[in-house]
Amino acid sequence: MNHPLPHAADERAIDQALAQWVLGRTGSAALAAAVRAASRAEGHGHSCAALADPDTGAGFDAEALAALRRHDWVGDGTVFTPFVLDALGRFFLWRNWQHEAKLAEAIAQRCAQRTLPIPADVLGDDLDALFAGMPPGATDGQRAAVAAVPGARFFVLTGGPGTGKTTTVVRMLLMLLRHAQACGLPARPSIALAAPTGKAAQRLAQAIAKGKAELQACLPGTGFRDLVPHIPHADARTLHRLLGYRPADDSFSRGPHNPLAEDIVVVDEASMVDLAMMRQLLQALRPEAVLILLGDPGQLASVDAGSVLADIVAGAPCNRLPSALASLLAPLLQQAPDIAGGNTPLAGQVLTLTHSWRAGSGLQRGVEALRDTPDPAWLDTLLGERRDGDLHLRHCPNGHALRACVDGWIERHAELLQSLLAPTIDAAEALRRLRQLQILCALRDGPFGAQGLNELMLRRLAARFGVDAGRTWYRGRPVIITRNDYARGLFNGDVGIALEGAEGLRVWFELSDRDGNAGLRSYSPRALPAHDSAWAITIHRSQGSEYRDVAVLLPPDADNRILTRELVYTAISRAKQHAEIWTTDDSLRAALARPIRRQGGLRERLQRP
Repeated sequence: MNHPLPHAADERAIDQALAQWVLGRTGSAALAAAVRAASRAEGHGHSCAALADPDTGAGFDAEALAALRRHDWVGDGTVFTPFVLDALGRFFLWRNWQHEAKLAEAIAQRCAQRTLPIPADVLGDDLDALFAGMPPGATDGQRAAVAAVPGARFFVLTGGPGTGKTTTVVRMLLMLLRHAQACGLPARPSIALAAPTGKAAQRLAQAIAKGKAELQACLPGTGFRDLVPHIPHADARTLHRLLGYRPADDSFSRGPHNPLAEDIVVVDEASMVDLAMMRQLLQALRPEAVLILLGDPGQLASVDAGSVLADIVAGAPCNRLPSALASLLAPLLQQAPDIAGGNTPLAGQVLTLTHSWRAGSGLQRGVEALRDTPDPAWLDTLLGERRDGDLHLRHCPNGHALRACVDGWIERHAELLQSLLAPTIDAAEALRRLRQLQILCALRDGPFGAQGLNELMLRRLAARFGVDAGRTWYRGRPVIITRNDYARGLFNGDVGIALEGAEGLRVWFELSDRDGNAGLRSYSPRALPAHDSAWAITIHRSQGSEYRDVAVLLPPDADNRILTRELVYTAISRAKQHAEIWTTDDSLRAALARPIRRQGGLRERLQRP
């Protein structure tokens, strides 16, 4: 191989520029081709390029790989070189190699610190108090998580929608507060709540506030009730703010030499955290601090390189605790065999909640079928009958069919949509109703993207309800913020609605106050940060949200590489009652047959003893 790769359709300017720079400095066309492949792979979320894989377009054979290993700029990772080529033919930029190595090392160190600080009888009494009135059996996963967190320095709680992750983490925090000193923490440990985005942080604050209120009302008269106020919720932050991000030089103030002061850090929506950010977070924690990650590994991975949560979960045997801890918990759980013993590094650090608290339905069956490997029988039923209970499939191969899908959506929700456009609706009710419905798109641009669908929705609403489609702002227009504005308290993903009142047209949002309670705030349209219409939004922007009814628009082209199982799972799992998918049978089959597996070495590193 003696020439750089030809220009690829999905190649970025930075990929080409970096390859040209390497070629100019080294004269090696092979190295330039490898660097271009690695840079291009990073743009697709991979931490490396699989050079020997013909699907990547690199096509290095054994001889070419051997020659590449001999280059002065390429090493095996034991000492600094600009690039690393491992034994499996994976080619890394040095920074991504370091991100993986340092992150795996930090996680392993934390896993090695696990202790068993609470006697079984005390633990059993505390679990009974925290889960008083809850049905046995159904709460075993939650009870195991609450029992396993004391003594851990790193803990991951995963599960699909409706499995109770947030309510469980409130109980986990109460258990840590109750036994703080036995766990090597201060008597009153400080707690930080964080999430990858401002909107996700706000949702976490609201969920924690709700969980505290519900638990406060049902806890028996034990010491736990007095500890509930010590769990914060009003100051949930983005990870960037938590770690002191400095945009001027693209750096963080918090790190190994200036660690976070908090004793316990809870991070929600961990599937959205990329490799570099997770490394930064782990290295900013004091050794004795506790990190709790919450998330759903079945959802879409981070925008930037890595699939950290999925790699952690894949590297951990499902619901296996250290043998000593499993023996301790066995008498305390109704279904002890489901919480098995094991001695791998991540044993006891990762638990997955599987019991859904939502009523069984076709929608729930679909979500469960998509979580791992779709059941062919379920898919054949859906494709053949076009529905499975509350999950519907609507054939949408072209623009004409898309208009029919939109008209059908408007017809089925005409009363609600008309009420949003009415002059008499108040802001609180409008926002409540707006959260009932959402169209989600795989694409952002084009006629089958969120932008095109917002334009189509406006035209069809104008034809049905008389909306002035020629105006940018009109009564009832939903908008989504696309850029954080900390001064105004608006964050990427916040959804509001334009309403007319005594002050003219204002855009109303539901925002949390310092106590975590939902409050209303309005803004002039001219004062809003970057925003788009929100009759339809992208699936990526919907992560962490829930709606009553959802419509999911997938491109009709089955070869579109954006179609993945995780994309469909993320979309339909946003719905609580009803979901419909607008696409072709071939596109849906292609998406479900294409799980995301990002290239990288973190998963293997975490599985090493």
